[in-house]
Formats: sequence, structure tokens, C-alpha cells
Amino acid sequence: MVFKPPPCPTRWEGLVVSFWIVLIDSLLVAWVIERATDWLRFLMIMLIVVSVPILLHLLYRTWGVFTLEYWVDRNAITIRWANVRQIIPLSTIQQIIQGGVQDTDQLRWMHWPAPYVRPAYSDDLQEVTLFATQPLVDCLLLDTGQAVFAISPLPQAEFLTTVQERFRMGAAQALQTGQVHTSRAQRIFGTDRAGPILLGLGLLGVLTLFGILMVQFPDLPNPLPTRYSPDGLPEIVRDKQVLFRLPLIGLFAWLVNGVWGVWMTLRRQPVGAYLLWGSTIVVQIFLLFALRSVLP
Repeated sequence: MVFKPPPCPTRWEGLVVSFWIVLIDSLLVAWVIERATDWLRFLMIMLIVVSVPILLHLLYRTWGVFTLEYWVDRNAITIRWANVRQIIPLSTIQQIIQGGVQDTDQLRWMHWPAPYVRPAYSDDLQEVTLFATQPLVDCLLLDTGQAVFAISPLPQAEFLTTVQERFRMGAAQALQTGQVHTSRAQRIFGTDRAGPILLGLGLLGVLTLFGILMVQFPDLPNPLPTRYSPDGLPEIVRDKQVLFRLPLIGLFAWLVNGVWGVWMTLRRQPVGAYLLWGSTIVVQIFLLFALRSVLP
């Protein structure tokens, strides 16, 4: 049986804020295309890049608020939130507390727009995991002895009756308390943070290459000497736009090795993936030296 929580107004606020971020990013992209290459153009690109993870965070938590629900069967109470399935076997529930527990933790900005899906704390129960759309004081608390989960199903009386009926029926299979993630990223990286860190450092290297070049680009002579003879005379002179080949090579290496590494992790070859992602960083370091040798 499926129970829904009370509607949370922040889900619509999350959609509105996400829409405005997309709109502002679209304007920034238009300005970047029209503007000449300089430090301000790079700054606008950085604003777009920084806004992407913020937008993804907002969309993810908004998705969670829209999809939050509670499934009750003879085996467990399953909390569905976005791509997370929190399984709480009925046999592990020692008591159900009907509200009245005060939350002593403070709401943080990263919890919006799902303010009641987060860790919480109380003086009586210590740590509580909130999966609700209401404050902790109005929630049902499922105490398993090892963890406490706060939920806000409606109607509460019918929910409790259903839980009691399913418990008396007995479990059809043995389950353990835990979370199941259905996202592709979780299947690729698992719980290991090395992969995302290496990919993030590779992306940072790409941005560094583009940033250094775009900041100094307006002051570079055109055409630009790219090679000098032993006597200090320029041997090869090219248009300064050719310097963008270096960061583009770094971007190409990051994309190719990134996709190849993801393919290897799906084939359960994480060491090979880490070598690919790490080699991308090495390539970008050499490209950085090459760029610095050309720039004045």
C-alpha cells in the first residue's frame, strides 16, 4: 500500500529557482558567444560552470520532494525519495513514536528545497533521519534500535493500522535495513570517491588552461611567434588563435579518457579507469607547461 506525505510548497519554489538559473545561464551563454576573448568572457564561462552543480542539486532535491512516498507491505516499509529506496524491515521496528520530538538541529542551505529530508537531532533519540515534508515534531518516528527514521504519511491512523496488519501477516522474505540507489552514477562509481575526484581535477585542469589563455589573450601580439631560433629570432609566426589548440587538446583528452574510464568501470575494471583519469591530469600539466612557455 502506498501513502503520500502532505504537499510541500518548497517543491514549486525549487522549480521556480531552477527555471531562473537556466534563464540566466542562457543569457550568459549568449553574451559569451558575442563577446571578444578576454578575462570577462572567461568569468562568465566560470559562472555558467559553477551554476551547473547548483542547478543539479536543486533539481535533485526538488525531484525528491515530488516523488516522496511510503510503501508498506508484509516485509518492510520502503521510503521512496528520488532515486533512493530506504528499506526498513517491519521485524526491526521496536517502537513507533507519534510526534512530539523536538528537532535540536539547524536547517542548512544545502537542505533546501527539501528541508525535511536530512539528518536531524533530538535530545531523547540523538540522530534521526528525516524523510518527510513536515517538521520532526509532527512526524512518525520508526525506531529500529540502531537507527530512527522520521516520516510524515497521511493519514497517520490508516498508516499505523496498515503497518500492524502487515506485521501480523508475517514476512515473506528476510530483508535488512539499508538504502538502494537506482542512479547510474551510483552504479558507476559506487561509494568510492576517487573516480569523481579524478574527473573533477581533470575538469579543473581544462578550466585552468582556458582561463590562463583567455585572461592574457587580449595583450598577446598578433601574429604571435611560436618558435625561436638559437639566435633569438622568430622562426614560426602564427595567428594567436592557434594557442587555443592546447586547452582544446586538454578538453579532448578529458572527454575521451572520461568516457573510456566510465566504460571500464561498467566492466568492473576500476584500476584501468583510474589510470585513464589520472593520465588526463598528467597530460594537462604538460599542456600547462607548453602554454606558459609560449605566453610572455
